[in-house]
Amino acid sequence: LRGGLLSWDGRLTDDARLVTAIARTAAARGARILTRVRALRLTASGARIRDELTGEEGEIRARVVINASGVWAGGLVDGIRIRPSRGTHLVLRADHLGPLPAGLHVPVPGETNRFVLVLPQGDGRVYVGLTDEPVDGDIPDVPEVPETDIGFLLDVLGSVLDIPVQRDDVVGAFAGLRPLLDTTPGEHSGAAPRTADISRRHAVLTSPDGVITVVGGKLTTYRRMAEDAVDAAVATHRLTAG
Repeated sequence: LRGGLLSWDGRLTDDARLVTAIARTAAARGARILTRVRALRLTASGARIRDELTGEEGEIRARVVINASGVWAGGLVDGIRIRPSRGTHLVLRADHLGPLPAGLHVPVPGETNRFVLVLPQGDGRVYVGLTDEPVDGDIPDVPEVPETDIGFLLDVLGSVLDIPVQRDDVVGAFAGLRPLLDTTPGEHSGAAPRTADISRRHAVLTSPDGVITVVGGKLTTYRRMAEDAVDAAVATHRLTAG
């Protein structure tokens, strides 16, 4: 080790609390929040939806429709191709790693711009992540963590530890799917680019019939993503912005 950088800007957000806070803020501004409802079909003037608890279907009418459905966006609007990418985190106990006053950035062997992050939490847990693996076929509602992801993260972590962490030391794991926009023209010629090499920048797209879609992006840019999507809706449908 020849040097290091100590900072406090990478602290994780409780994503569940963030979603709840945004929904409550929207409701306070007059929004109607519907949970456990699946969008089946979108048009510029509304959506066909299904209540996942009762199975009842119905129509929602709207002046503007914004498709912000992540990895499912391509199934609701024609012409949008998504390359889902699985990101896995492991959950370890801090006592298996020793005292960690700060997080670690561990270079992935053989890569020039990929790292595994070791992020200590305030409750004695440590998150280790994350992977970048393409997901083919049907998109699961809850992505599962394969043993290959766990083995990869443990191998990278072990490359910098005197005493490697064992599989039995993993007390949990979770994964999410990145909605990466596939921008390759037409059919792929030759090997498709790795999901790790696809841009994380978000994109706001407007379909020929006026549905606004926002895809890509990251948690850290969610406010800018929302702003750009709303700006596109206001411009496309000539709305009056408050």
